[in-house]
Amino acid sequence: METKFLHPISVCIIAKNEEARIEKCLASLKPYGFEIIVVDTGSTDRTKEIASQYADKVLDYAWCDDFSAARNYSLQEASNNWIFMMDCDEWIKTINVEELNYFRKHHPDSVGAISRENLVTRDGQYVLNNTDHTERFFNRKLYHYTGIIHEQLTPIRGTDLPCLLLHTTIEHSGYDMTEEQRIAKGQRNLTLLHKQLEQEPENPYVYYQLGKGYEIVQDYASACEYYGKGLYFDVDPSLAYVQAMVVSYGNALLLTGQKEAALGFEQIYDTFAVNADFVYLMGRIYMANERYPQAIEQFYKATTYDTCKFNGANSFLAYYHIALICEKVGDNDNALAYYRECGDYPPAIEGIERLSRMTADPVKDTESPAAKPSAADAQFKKRIVLFGSDNYILQYIMEQYQRAFQNMGFDTFVFPDTTVQEEFNAATEKLLSFHTQGIDAVLTFNNYGYTMHTDKGECIWDLWNVPCFDLLFDHPMCYHDALDKSPVNGIAICEDRTHLKYIKRFCPTVRNAFFIPAGGEELHPGEPHTPVKERSIDVLFVGSFKYISDYIADRFDELLTEYSFRHINMPFEQAVEDCLRSIKSDVSDAEIRYMVARYRVSNINLASICRMKSIQALVDAGIRVTVYGGGWKDSPLYGHPLFDLRAEMIPFEDSLRLMEDSKIVLNQLTWFRDGCSERIFNAMLQGAVCLTDDSIYLREQFTDGEDLVFYSLQELNRLPQIVKDLLEDSDRMQRIADSGYRAAAAGHTWSHSAEELLRLL
Repeated sequence: METKFLHPISVCIIAKNEEARIEKCLASLKPYGFEIIVVDTGSTDRTKEIASQYADKVLDYAWCDDFSAARNYSLQEASNNWIFMMDCDEWIKTINVEELNYFRKHHPDSVGAISRENLVTRDGQYVLNNTDHTERFFNRKLYHYTGIIHEQLTPIRGTDLPCLLLHTTIEHSGYDMTEEQRIAKGQRNLTLLHKQLEQEPENPYVYYQLGKGYEIVQDYASACEYYGKGLYFDVDPSLAYVQAMVVSYGNALLLTGQKEAALGFEQIYDTFAVNADFVYLMGRIYMANERYPQAIEQFYKATTYDTCKFNGANSFLAYYHIALICEKVGDNDNALAYYRECGDYPPAIEGIERLSRMTADPVKDTESPAAKPSAADAQFKKRIVLFGSDNYILQYIMEQYQRAFQNMGFDTFVFPDTTVQEEFNAATEKLLSFHTQGIDAVLTFNNYGYTMHTDKGECIWDLWNVPCFDLLFDHPMCYHDALDKSPVNGIAICEDRTHLKYIKRFCPTVRNAFFIPAGGEELHPGEPHTPVKERSIDVLFVGSFKYISDYIADRFDELLTEYSFRHINMPFEQAVEDCLRSIKSDVSDAEIRYMVARYRVSNINLASICRMKSIQALVDAGIRVTVYGGGWKDSPLYGHPLFDLRAEMIPFEDSLRLMEDSKIVLNQLTWFRDGCSERIFNAMLQGAVCLTDDSIYLREQFTDGEDLVFYSLQELNRLPQIVKDLLEDSDRMQRIADSGYRAAAAGHTWSHSAEELLRLL
């Protein structure tokens, strides 16, 4: 259907007496060119008046104690088949409209889920309480709502369709309410839920929502009853609500003093320990039963998960409980260290103050704990082999890991990268000698040493039964040959979660692969940074221009290049797959992998062009950019009066010194769509403002305009104004630089990366 809207998507909202919240919701939607429909179910305030200023349709609907009926009416009145559902107490934080349009064209039978950040007020400000994923984007011809309350999106034809997570995040304040509002809402929900239970007595989802309803009114005994009844059914443990019901049931058992009964969750551990929230719950259950070693093990394991639903379950809350246990058993040194792992969590700060008053040197800064108190650590041999590199960046990163391990008390041996046979033989003899006392792990960087073998062709890491971590700092498509020969004990480590997915799909010989983000180094720790306004370099860029000018492009290159520029945030392998499928319908994974490797020069050139255009946008706008890196003399920018190319190759420490004297450090990710680069953290740790294109991971870790500043490759015309606004406001730059430094120092150094590796061990 042809419509007047920029995008054939309708946003549907139901409302009643929402004058205090609906404007924020609608204002966040208005810029995106969607149809906006508001269905009012009986407001007596200014809700409809406010809605009419933003919405394309404001419709009345007689409330009948049925949320699904109201939502389905809004679907019926939409002009478009594709629906994005919102509530009045929600607003857009980030949205990728291009992805929505791609999704409806290429996944017409699927449902799009989004991330919802649930906020509560603390000290007068919104803070994150937890994050969940909720199905909000769908085709109304295939789906509608069922259930009179806590309604569910249900396939019309009765067949479950795929659900994919979109890169869209909304913020939600619906759980932020007064005690009176909370009780009133809880009682209303319970009335409707019991009515629904009469209609659907065999529906475990209704029992789950009843348990949640009783939690809202703080009747935890009744919550236990209904959670238990819901889990009595033959439920699918992979469903998100079932996993949430298990965790909520465990919490309710602890709140009602049933700690021994909660130990029964050991019987379902293998099924539900797929998320940090359950593992964190098990830590609390063991802690309540004074089984402290097991509790520490679970809390520590929770911190190895990338995400969690309840904010802090995989980070500061887990560390806080370890600290409590350490303090309880009299290990105050480790208690202090773990409290410091909790950041600005108020109870942890109280713990630091309490223990500091008990120590002889209360101002001494205890380092992050090198060895976590667990049974595994008591047996750890602390002997690591690392492989050097002739690439100065990889050599620098190796040295950072080595230093981190040495600071933890490990013995390390570095096998040098050498082409001289005598040096190689000498290094091999030293490796054999080092091995006689045991090796706990091997670290290789971009494959050098990963497939090290004997004269008989046997991989020595498998012969010695030693885990070998292969840290990959480029896309895995560059290393098919090495990854295809992966040791049995080989473990690939990626800096980007899309690279991790690539390995799991296209490199089946790699049995284990994990995501560990890059780290950074503060060049002069403990010394004050030069104030931003006193630094001599306005904008610094450190990086090479790698455009391969003599590459002869074929027709597929041209198609791929054009498509990639139109879908700039898409992983390269997805672009290759989409282009292949536009030519032929039947495409195998083997063919996709071959084409990704064959056309990786296109990827290099695309990244180089984006890097050049980012800098060109600035210099053409009159902003001087100081550049250190190779290849730029062959770029169109060379000779521009504001393109200040100083040197091609510089030692890594020199780049950190330059960042110490820079106001803004510009970064451009090389097609890292869900990861990061060490340049980002190095800039932040030297007290500069980091200006970078974003990724999913960076958006999860940092706040735009507070810890760093994001720009979009799709909107490079806005980049100069972003820089000018920063340079004209030194106080704002200083706030961002200070906040960025704290954020990077708290969790993004090479020591943190080394600790992540130890967790995998």
